[in-house]
Amino acid sequence: MPQTALIFLLTLFALPVQAQEDHGFRFVRIQYGSDLPAWQSRGDAPWAHDHPRAELHFYEALERTTSIHVDGPPIVLALTDERIFEHPLLYLCEPGFWEMEEEEVENLRAYLERGGFILFDDFRGREEWDQLYEQLKRVFPDQEPVEIPPDHFIWTIYYDIDPVAAPSLVRGRGYQEYEDRYFALFDEQGRMMAFMCYNQDIGDGWEWPERNFQDASTTSFQMGINFLLYALTH
Repeated sequence: MPQTALIFLLTLFALPVQAQEDHGFRFVRIQYGSDLPAWQSRGDAPWAHDHPRAELHFYEALERTTSIHVDGPPIVLALTDERIFEHPLLYLCEPGFWEMEEEEVENLRAYLERGGFILFDDFRGREEWDQLYEQLKRVFPDQEPVEIPPDHFIWTIYYDIDPVAAPSLVRGRGYQEYEDRYFALFDEQGRMMAFMCYNQDIGDGWEWPERNFQDASTTSFQMGINFLLYALTH
């Protein structure tokens, strides 16, 4: 388990305030290379969608609704950066465009085996699913993603969320053919290592809370907080 996750577990159970002042959660977005051109309509690469507004608004939600201490501004790291091992959760956007070098594969495997957790968000359709699946199989060839049912504890650990009824940021932008679904990758002991928001885009909800289409943005913050607390406590 990464050191920061252990510190969080202790602070969540009401240890002295000094411990929380010294260590806190820091949002880590993963940067990855791609042969694709920058996203022309936004002027940024796929990994950077919604950055940095999404992270900053997520910080606000954490501070307003939880006792989690935020320690420092959000950061962007590559999977080859050894600093990823200092953080309990990584966020990777648009994994449908994600392609790893071998060093990244090895580092991600080590990170997850040591207790880390990675959240994949903002991808849709079979082609993008296949791209993510192919990369995950390079990390853990013998592990298969498992669809997370509506009664899983991750949906009630802090907020009570019905993933079946939850509004989708993808469908809310006109992609009505996509049904949001949620998958996870588990290790051999049954610990969740990765969570996949398929046909969903909670980062978009974080970036644009003022748009709150059918409460989609509110739900996206609730989901993000649930995922974070689950990662910190399991």
